[in-house]
Amino acid sequence: MRILLQAAASIDRLNERIANAVRWALLANALLITGNALSRKLFSVAWANAFDMQWHFFAAVVLLMAAYTFKRDEHVRIDIFTHRLGERGLAWLDLVGIILVLLPVCAVMVWVSWPDFFSALQHRETRSTRESTSDLPAWIIKGFIPFGFFLLGLQGIAEAVRCVASLRGIVRRPIHRRQLIEGGEHDI
Repeated sequence: MRILLQAAASIDRLNERIANAVRWALLANALLITGNALSRKLFSVAWANAFDMQWHFFAAVVLLMAAYTFKRDEHVRIDIFTHRLGERGLAWLDLVGIILVLLPVCAVMVWVSWPDFFSALQHRETRSTRESTSDLPAWIIKGFIPFGFFLLGLQGIAEAVRCVASLRGIVRRPIHRRQLIEGGEHDI
């Protein structure tokens, strides 16, 4: 179990490093949106690539930071019985949810989106369509999907390991999870 917990900590560090890099995409997107708006309003100049890059930055933030959000337990959680479950009950609930929902969804999304990413990369597909003249490579945005779900699946495995360790009495649940049980009103 110690090796699995070390692997879980390595997955945490990987997702933290990626999140620290990707969060700058928020600033880049804000600057890009501002620049686009100013160039359109002041100079009547618009660039298709700039509009397309806004979606790239947004996709990077949403897809590549989902695993980090899950790690920090800041994802959407609908728990009406959490405070009644206790620490072991919450560990079981999380473990079952990870195994029955999260990991299968991540596996399917990686499996389904990988061929489109690889095809776009192989054929040097661009984002240009009838509506857009953008020549940004399509593989970039298509790559965020399998990579983001892969990272989320890895984080799910790390969380599942911690759930099992908690159920075996090896480690306690992280503070933020215990706060869910205790009502989250006070610090531990």
